[in-house]
Amino acid sequence: MKKYDKGWVKMPKQRITTAINKVLNEQFGFEIYTVMKDGEQLVKRFVLDEGNPNETDGFKRRLRESIKEAIQNKFLADDSKYANGDDLANEQTCFYVIKQDDAYQPFSYLSVPESQIENFKLSDKNNADALLFKFSFQRDGELRQLWAYQKIQSASIPNKQKKYFQLISKSLDCPDVFKEMKDQMFIITRKIDLLILGDEIITDNIKLMERHFGLETFLRASATRAVSSITTVGLIGNDNKLQEYVQRPNKKYAKKMMQIHKFPVATMSKERLLEKLRTVERWKNVFEIQGTQVYLRTFSDVENIIDLFTERYTKSEVTGQEYDTSVKDKAEPVSSNIAYNSYNS
Repeated sequence: MKKYDKGWVKMPKQRITTAINKVLNEQFGFEIYTVMKDGEQLVKRFVLDEGNPNETDGFKRRLRESIKEAIQNKFLADDSKYANGDDLANEQTCFYVIKQDDAYQPFSYLSVPESQIENFKLSDKNNADALLFKFSFQRDGELRQLWAYQKIQSASIPNKQKKYFQLISKSLDCPDVFKEMKDQMFIITRKIDLLILGDEIITDNIKLMERHFGLETFLRASATRAVSSITTVGLIGNDNKLQEYVQRPNKKYAKKMMQIHKFPVATMSKERLLEKLRTVERWKNVFEIQGTQVYLRTFSDVENIIDLFTERYTKSEVTGQEYDTSVKDKAEPVSSNIAYNSYNS
């Protein structure tokens, strides 16, 4: 396989669903944590009554099975679709796999040693922001963990301002006599907003990621890496125009730049690319070429560069018709013997 093939990122569904199944199909441990809105410690251990381990209807066991089933139904459905985080510009209805790194790590607090995590207290209830369910098992010295995140909805937050009354049965002896419930906790539902698997976040709730997890940081960091892959080719004479483009206030411009690494154009030599710009009908006379470099006059030129490097336009081998294909993935070859000579420069 040629080195440029490494730039093609395969759809991650099989890899992610296999990893989820590896955890959920084991005799895993199950713990719950509470994410706090603010304070010195952002995550606290939520201690549940273990009950009798032999009881099949114990509270912790039922809760564990309920969350496990919610994950399976949502993330492992046969018709579920997955895409890498760099495909966010396509705005597909699917699960995005967003990689955490040094530039973007919203769940860094999960690496806090267990011994340093405090227990959640009833007095913390109004500061609770979300719940984290941890599934884990260890085999051959390797620890596997899957975290499921559930945002606590405002409707399930306790009656802090005492604007309404809530009732509870007075006692087992008097089940039909009711009293005021003053210390209500938030509600645990079956809704899972996202998963954290290793250093990857899996979610279909992009609005949540934007509002609460600084997704824009990820977008701009990814776009900056894409700019670097273009500048490395040496084709552009005024590289600063690319960086100006992705730093514009509207993050949609950074999104457009993100997918460049998926395509082999960035691995072609500058000389080969210049030849294509001068001879391919689609790109002839599109750019201002001075000597052996392209000079970007406007942001429209930048967007044309993005279209060039992401191979937005596809020509049918059957009809010769050209198509605008802003959303696409690499097709598997008909035969393993097919050679990709067009990029062999």
